[in-house]
Amino acid sequence: MSTIVHGRNAGEAPSYGEELAELVRVIVVAGVPLGIVVGGIGSRLAMLLLRFTSPDNLRGTLTDDEFVVGELTVGGTYNLLVLGAAMGLIGAAAYVAVSPWLIGPEWFRSVTVGVTAGALVGALIIHPTGRDFTLLEPTWLAAALFVTLPAVFGVLLVYAVDRAARPGHWAARDERRWLVPGILLVVVAPVLFVGIPVALAVAVLLPLRRGLLGPIRESPVVMFVLRAAFFVIPVLAFVALRDDLLLLE
Repeated sequence: MSTIVHGRNAGEAPSYGEELAELVRVIVVAGVPLGIVVGGIGSRLAMLLLRFTSPDNLRGTLTDDEFVVGELTVGGTYNLLVLGAAMGLIGAAAYVAVSPWLIGPEWFRSVTVGVTAGALVGALIIHPTGRDFTLLEPTWLAAALFVTLPAVFGVLLVYAVDRAARPGHWAARDERRWLVPGILLVVVAPVLFVGIPVALAVAVLLPLRRGLLGPIRESPVVMFVLRAAFFVIPVLAFVALRDDLLLLE
């Protein structure tokens, strides 16, 4: 079964530096805009909705992420967009890392990544004792929003990364190849505090992929074990999410 290897085209054998540069470009071009839209703007709209559905006396209180309920400021919104961009970079890098071991066509990978992201991030965000889920009402809506947003992000992430990695992608042509990621990083410059460590992690792990990917792909047993191990992640995430949701009742 064919696998996806971002950073290189079929039949190509790029150098380490070329492959690293292409991976970083793809991660930025795909992850930052998607993170801003879904993670940043999406979270802002979700909190706005919860502000209107929650009691008025909650306005002015702090959420678990130190955002003020009912307060809409330029600085706060920009910080949320930067946070979304950072999560976009991390998500794109994670997908690039696991994509060679995923099975099925693009739509199937999109669904499985979305379901996994919804369960995993939802389990991390939802704290039954946190202010977000003891004060904001209705509780079911808050939980549904914080599970749906990462799920939507995961579904769209597969398409965003796969397309950004294609040679004919609009952001990969001519001078736009590095102009687009440069502009994105300037717009949300603080994201570099996350982007640089992500790039370093990719740089450190890339030699492992370059050296081990071929032998691993040639071994059906090893491929099965790896895919089984990745299957365990969403299962454990769903168990943790279920336990958190039960405690919210």
